Amino acid sequence: MPASTAIAAEEALTAPQTAAVNMDEESFRRFYENTARPLRAYLLRMTNDSARADDLLQESYLRLLEAKLPQPMEEAHRKNYLFRIATNLARTEASRAKPLPLPGSASTHESMTERRDIHRLLAQLSPKQREMLWLAYVEQFSHREIAGVVGAKQESIRPMLARARQKLAELLRQGGFA
Repeated sequence: MPASTAIAAEEALTAPQTAAVNMDEESFRRFYENTARPLRAYLLRMTNDSARADDLLQESYLRLLEAKLPQPMEEAHRKNYLFRIATNLARTEASRAKPLPLPGSASTHESMTERRDIHRLLAQLSPKQREMLWLAYVEQFSHREIAGVVGAKQESIRPMLARARQKLAELLRQGGFA
């Protein structure tokens, strides 16, 4: 994690508007240590750009600190809220950016590693599908938590995840990863 991210978040914590967050410096430090690494990994997967992920990570914490949150807020709820902020920031930025070109088939890039091929296949999923798969299988969020982050009804998460898994399985088969 870049030191500038931690420093900026720490500076924001000492600002007057942070009373709404209801966290002292030590509480914030623990929260940051528990959430920064998984949030950065999530943002990196969404953006495919380390610098953008770092910027979005910093902005997510700053927005969390500036938010008027209900009091008191459990850490799990605060974490979900943080991921929701990051998701919205990444989506907003992605909607402003030029779309990535669809990659060619894996067979046309024989010199690429298997990891890059899989990365390219994942890029063919919609951002929401990537988000949901990451939250469910990497972050191990519950359907309720995923619904809160992606802005969908809890009942719709299960079928949406099933469709995302099916599409990923299809892409992996087409890419030669059967």
